[in-house]
Amino acid sequence: MNAKYKKSLKIVTLLITAIFIATASADVYRYMYIDGTVTVGSAKLVWSNGSVTATIVGSTATITLNVEEDVPINFTDALFLTNNDAVSYDYTISVLTTLSGTDFTTAQIHVYATNEATGPYVDTLDLKSPTDTVAGTLAASGILSFTIDIEASTATGGTFQVQVAYVQTP
Repeated sequence: MNAKYKKSLKIVTLLITAIFIATASADVYRYMYIDGTVTVGSAKLVWSNGSVTATIVGSTATITLNVEEDVPINFTDALFLTNNDAVSYDYTISVLTTLSGTDFTTAQIHVYATNEATGPYVDTLDLKSPTDTVAGTLAASGILSFTIDIEASTATGGTFQVQVAYVQTP
């Protein structure tokens, strides 16, 4: 009798366990979904060559400026930034890597709307200052022109990097 009792107790325990499992499995789940589409388009703001031939790869324009020591030179309309979109963008142009103030008497980028000859002057970016910025709004189909003034005070040379950050105007 004892063996039948133990066997019955095991069966009852298994049944109760099965009921708990069935109850837990009977929870009602509700589902939510995200359906999306990714469209790959062209860049909104793009570089184009001006008086200086740049190597343009994606969003980076690389330029080489050949200057002589103690001879100021102006690269008028060296590079252009064009808004290819139908909306305007707020932009901030910042110096990320500076030129040395001991190696350069002058190192500036003058920003114009459209071009230096016909467009209004926007602002000047000092390539020797790590905190210098130029900010504004580039209208739909608008163009910014970059004119570069350089005067080297030594034969050392140098490199600089400028960043253009932009966001659609609210």
